[in-house]
Amino acid sequence: MRNISYASQTVESANPLARYAHRARIALALKLVERFCAPDATVVDFGSGPGLFLHTLGQIRPDLRLIGLDPYMQPAYPEIRYEVRLEDLAPGSVDILTVLEVCEHLYPNELDTLLNNAAQILHEDGVLIISVPIMYGASVIPKLVNWAIRGRDIRVGYSAGEVLRSVAGLRISRPENPRITHKGFDFRELRSLVSTQFMVEQVFRSPLDWLPWWMSSQYFMICQRRALP
Repeated sequence: MRNISYASQTVESANPLARYAHRARIALALKLVERFCAPDATVVDFGSGPGLFLHTLGQIRPDLRLIGLDPYMQPAYPEIRYEVRLEDLAPGSVDILTVLEVCEHLYPNELDTLLNNAAQILHEDGVLIISVPIMYGASVIPKLVNWAIRGRDIRVGYSAGEVLRSVAGLRISRPENPRITHKGFDFRELRSLVSTQFMVEQVFRSPLDWLPWWMSSQYFMICQRRALP
C-alpha cells in the first residue's frame, strides 16, 4: 500500500465523504472539550501527534494549559507543553484528558495502563473524552472502499465473510498487530472496559449524532472517574 500522510487520509482526503466525516469528528471533539473546560483548565491530549488539535483548541480558548503526549511525533506548536508519559503528570492535575482515534491502535495491556493512568491524573471532577472509529454496521463498506481507492489496492485485509459479519454487527477477530489497522475493533468492547474504571456519562455519534451507531462513523464517550471506595 502507498505511504500516505495522515492528513491526506483524513481531513484533506480526496474522498469528500471521508473528508466530511473526519472534519465533523474534529469539530465535535473541539465542541465537547470546550463544553467541559472551566477557565484556565489543563487539557491533555494523549496521542497528540504534532499538536494540531491542541493548537486549534488553543486558538479558541487561549486561557487553557495545553499538554501533548506522543512518543512518535515532534511538537510543531510552541504553546503546547509535551510530556513523554501520562504517569509523569501529577495526580489530580488534569481537568480534561482527550484520547482521540488512538484506542483502536493499542494492545490490551496498553489500554489497561492508559485507563489506570487516566484515573490517577484526572481531577476528581475531571473528564475523559474518547473517540474511536465504528468498524461495524453500514459504515464498514464505504470505509473499505475508501481504503482500497486510497491505497490503489483492493486487498484491504477482509474476506467477503468478514465484510458481511462486520456489516451485520457480528464480531470478527483482530489482527495481532493493531498499530496499522482498524480491522475488528469493537467500540462496544472498549466501552465495557472503560466502564470498569469510569462512568460513561454521555455518548455521541459522528458525523450525525441522531443516526444510530450502525449508520455512524465515529463513537465518542464522555467519562468521569468512579468514586473511590
